[in-house]
Amino acid sequence: MSALPSIRDKALYRYAYLQGRTSALPSSFSDLSGALVRKVASFVTLPLPLLSFLAVPLYGGSSTTASLVFFYATWTTCILVMSHDPILLEIGGTLAIRIFCFVIPALAFLLGDCMAPSLSKRLKARGHRLLPDQLGRDKLFLVFGVSLSNVLLAVVLQALLEQFCTGALRMRSLLKVTSIVPLPLNILTDLLKGFVIRGIVHYAVHRWLFHTYDTILKTWHLSWQHSLKFPFSLVASYDHPVCFLLSTWLPTYLPAVLSRWHVLTWHIFLVLTSLEQLFVFSGYAVLPSTILIAGMARRMEAHFDSIQASGPAGNFGQLRLIDFLLGTSCKGGSALLDDVQDEAEKRAIQEQIDEAVHAAIASMNSKKRPGQESNGNREHGEGTYKSSPDASGEVDQAADSGHAQQRRSGRRQGTRG
Repeated sequence: MSALPSIRDKALYRYAYLQGRTSALPSSFSDLSGALVRKVASFVTLPLPLLSFLAVPLYGGSSTTASLVFFYATWTTCILVMSHDPILLEIGGTLAIRIFCFVIPALAFLLGDCMAPSLSKRLKARGHRLLPDQLGRDKLFLVFGVSLSNVLLAVVLQALLEQFCTGALRMRSLLKVTSIVPLPLNILTDLLKGFVIRGIVHYAVHRWLFHTYDTILKTWHLSWQHSLKFPFSLVASYDHPVCFLLSTWLPTYLPAVLSRWHVLTWHIFLVLTSLEQLFVFSGYAVLPSTILIAGMARRMEAHFDSIQASGPAGNFGQLRLIDFLLGTSCKGGSALLDDVQDEAEKRAIQEQIDEAVHAAIASMNSKKRPGQESNGNREHGEGTYKSSPDASGEVDQAADSGHAQQRRSGRRQGTRG
């Protein structure tokens, strides 16, 4: 009998709760349309503060301090003044980043490859062999549809997890959404730990579940993503939905949940990983970084080649550091240390040429007499002619040294091949 009052109180609470929720529902078509317009407008304007922060350092010549102050003010305004729902803020920013940092650029790369193949084959590392237009229109539409669906599926799954934890389980959100922005050092530390966890989880899933053990996951991965003979940007998310969630979404989202990152840290991490996927799968030879991105792109192509050759697969990791440590790099491919050495040699050659040019200019200036400017053109010409051999000799010596180092680098690459 003592339990009856408790049951009655819970029933009354549920009844009152349902009455309150029912009264908040729109009672007419105009109320419904107004509520939908408000939700859509809130969702569209939600990611603008984050995108404006990313654009401020690139456009307009504002200082770093002004950019940080602007971002802090915008973030606080977005949380407190605009009063967005925390889950909407997290999911809206996630969707905006995936669309603007991966889907739209990847689609632009694909359209450029198909509309200007003569230009694209000059930018591709392997020329016309990496042009996606040879797959046919129907296959390209399929790749784009599956890729976009997987991106949206990951965002929806993240939203459902947040709603389940905060709504059904009455727990705190998986990510922190507060107006207190974490310190830059804390953000950097979380990002470094995130890349480590992401690399380990992705390597384990990609190697053992997709390429080692004969499971349904291996069958799906080989028949979906590796049905294509070469990568391009949209292929990064073209896979069976389960395989995509395990190898791409889970390694990226897991470190954020384990450490309960601030949503700002999560958005920065998502920007970096989205751009990484965009460039690594692109097949282009002209990329932002020779040491990391270009080397990762070449090893991704080697991974696809190993599958097509029906030989032992390799290059399972993101940065390929784990492949180097565990000996699963593709045979004949360059390692991370080789990319670093090649980039260092290129920079050393350029520095030697710059130093030689500066030395030649200094030599020309030092050989000019104080009153030379007031003399005739003939004397000025003679002085210039006399100083020219020394300057050209130093530049030629630097150029010869640069060519020699390039030849040594070429012989080393030939040995690796």
